[in-house]
Amino acid sequence: MLDRLYINDNNLVLESAGQRSVSQGYAWLTGDQVLFDLSGDSAQNASPVSQCRLAPQQINSRYWQQCEQSAIPANGAGMRHAADLVWQHLSQLKQQNKLVDLVLVVPSHYQESNLQLLLGIAKACQLDVKGLVNKAVVALHNRLKAGAECWHFDVQLHQTVCSRVSVKDGQATLGEIQVLTDVGIHLMQEALLKGLQNNFIQNDRFDPLHDAATEQQLFDQLPSIAMQLANSGKAKVSLQHQSRLHNTTVDCKEWQGLLSPFSSRLIELSCSADASYIDLNAAFGDADLDLLTQAGFVALHEVADFSLSQAAEISESGSVIYRTDLPISTSSAEPDNKSAIEESLAQKSPVNKVIESPKPAKTDAADGAYPQATHLVCGGKAIAIDNAQLTTDSGVLGLQKKVPSNLQEMLISGSVFILNDEGRTQLKTNDRIGSNLADGVVTVIQVL
Repeated sequence: MLDRLYINDNNLVLESAGQRSVSQGYAWLTGDQVLFDLSGDSAQNASPVSQCRLAPQQINSRYWQQCEQSAIPANGAGMRHAADLVWQHLSQLKQQNKLVDLVLVVPSHYQESNLQLLLGIAKACQLDVKGLVNKAVVALHNRLKAGAECWHFDVQLHQTVCSRVSVKDGQATLGEIQVLTDVGIHLMQEALLKGLQNNFIQNDRFDPLHDAATEQQLFDQLPSIAMQLANSGKAKVSLQHQSRLHNTTVDCKEWQGLLSPFSSRLIELSCSADASYIDLNAAFGDADLDLLTQAGFVALHEVADFSLSQAAEISESGSVIYRTDLPISTSSAEPDNKSAIEESLAQKSPVNKVIESPKPAKTDAADGAYPQATHLVCGGKAIAIDNAQLTTDSGVLGLQKKVPSNLQEMLISGSVFILNDEGRTQLKTNDRIGSNLADGVVTVIQVL
């Protein structure tokens, strides 16, 4: 049986023997040993991620990004360069999961030299690589139809790799590649930590980044804060320091403001294609970046499936062929930025109240026929229009389930308006509702 390894320096995903496990791309070089984050490792204090703010000089988190023979600082474990860490990490994954035959799903920024080195490392680990396939093509080949041209944003720890995938002759094919060094999970984490630092100083007169222990506590809470905000719009943050508990709260508006420079950078690039798909690679739990969702980005929360018979390709000389194209599925969904929010919502985790909605019926705008609008969507929640009340608490446009609905009243008064047609007050599917009283967007959809 062929196992699959999806490579991303924040979150490697391994599918082996029908089971899925994850391993973050952090290496902790402590003493004469190297420790990695491996699924099933019960020694929480041995996790490199749990030490990255306590012992930053002993942590390396760039080796999967680089996958090359660039030197690393001298250490007691005898690791000389990034390739040594890739070998050590892959060896431990092999031992833990009893890997033999493997298909590697690789990021678009890997060049021929990176791929050759990776295949050499796998061979040194006594792994038989049967296939090598591009991650962006794998992610989109079952989503696109003929003529489509879309962006795939692979958000990594220290950069974001942007891959343009187009469909020609029934094949999803990799095209233009751009690497954004100013957008990455680490940079987002730094921005959030500094923003939360200012919040604590203003509200509790406590600086959480002054002490490594409280900085690590704050860093560890970033995913849970993101999930709290996705579920309720506010999050409580607590830190323990010298037997005293320090508390503060953060809301969606503040959080979005801290991340807006990164979202804006991606949105700027996304305008040059039919649709945009983004893989945050488990950053901030399963919470999406709201600004990107509102801009029509489709969030990819699960690794994409693909046919092993297509990806596992060997040349006549016995060399592994790097696949940068795959056949599209005949049942692929038509890419459409207007329906992207609905698709993103349907892919959210169960904690965000997934709404399984079918594709909207085909319409004929010339006849004035539109699918009936049934629900409003905001912040990962979908509520029937007749049971939905719009809120503007804390300057953030929100949605709550409450009868009677105040939607028509607010539309008529001008408190909210339809962004795509400000002169209209009757809702249609795919309308986007905004307000001058608060930030955010509510989307109108049809659920059958």
